[in-house]
Amino acid sequence: MLILHIIAGSFLLLFGICALCFNKGQSKHRVAGNLFFVSLLVMVLSVPNLLDDPVMAILSAYYGTTAWAIVLRKEKSTGVFEIVAMLTISMISIILFNVVLTSPSLTPTFKFILSAWAIVTALSALLDLNMIIRGGLTGKHRIARHAWRTCCALLGAVMSFSANTDKYWPDFVNSNILIYLTISVLVFWVFRILATKWFEISINTFRSNISIKMIFRR
Repeated sequence: MLILHIIAGSFLLLFGICALCFNKGQSKHRVAGNLFFVSLLVMVLSVPNLLDDPVMAILSAYYGTTAWAIVLRKEKSTGVFEIVAMLTISMISIILFNVVLTSPSLTPTFKFILSAWAIVTALSALLDLNMIIRGGLTGKHRIARHAWRTCCALLGAVMSFSANTDKYWPDFVNSNILIYLTISVLVFWVFRILATKWFEISINTFRSNISIKMIFRR
């Protein structure tokens, strides 16, 4: 199971990077995204001692599945899946906050990491609730949800990779550099989607390409 977990994690990183590099909405991006999702599920299900400590595995699965589901669903629509996801991440957030507040043996670094994830999961639950109440998302908010949750799923794998390869990094390279890079990519895409004209331009370009293809087919 450990070998399968490592292989799946490696493919997860590969397809995650490919999905970020390919043009959004194009076939290469969709294929890479689907393979990223499959790799994520295999990695989660093959976690050693999964039943003993499933919190981080569930966390990764939550972000991966909710990122995938939002682009599969039609705009302005939700269902049972979103309700179950919200309840699940709410429980994970409570567990993480409880560990942070009641475990005296946590190192400052690990306490900071768990605190950050506890806050992010609480925010995720609130955003899920907001989406359910509104009856779904549309436009750039829908794509932003897909982007930042995909990055969160990738971040979990990157953090695991960095932690397990820490002693193999050269002394002049910070072993957390991939973590910082992933967080930077997350912030970049959320800002680009919500605060710039990127989404509108991408939609217009996509529609123009479709129109051109239809003209040539005639």
